[in-house]
Amino acid sequence: MSEFSASYHLRTTDRQQVVRMIQAAGHRGFVFPETNGWVTFIVEGETWEARPEILEQNPGLLAHYLYMEDHGWALSLFEKDEEVFGYRCDWTEVFEIEKDETDFDLLRRLISEQAHSTEGLEQAFEADGYTDDVPPAYAIAQKLGWVYFERLSADNIGEGEDFANLIRVEGNGNQAF
Repeated sequence: MSEFSASYHLRTTDRQQVVRMIQAAGHRGFVFPETNGWVTFIVEGETWEARPEILEQNPGLLAHYLYMEDHGWALSLFEKDEEVFGYRCDWTEVFEIEKDETDFDLLRRLISEQAHSTEGLEQAFEADGYTDDVPPAYAIAQKLGWVYFERLSADNIGEGEDFANLIRVEGNGNQAF
């Protein structure tokens, strides 16, 4: 089965901030442990675009990440509800790249904060970005310091039993650990 991943990554060390954000947006989801200054989370429902309800509650820098092994990948970065970086690559039928906003300075800063090299960064967002065995989507996620991104979506997490220290957020404002 091909991989499908859809996740959000908030630049914070406070998991409870993400719990409150999901609750205020009226969604259900899962919040992962903080790693490298990012808190990863997923929400149930539509995943192709960043949910407006989530963006309305965004307190800072938020990433929305998609990887569809047989179709393409996308990365959007938002400062509050404003998109500051937007990239989508589709190879379903014809290889197509869309770049709405591409603030590579911001991306370089975020990658440098993880002590990773930014060499060849822009190349990963071009048609010939596949230069090795690692898909560009994975390479960028790893350079950003994300631990939770592979095969991760609300559709394939089940009850979250495969992950340690996961917070489940219910739409009614409750949370379970």
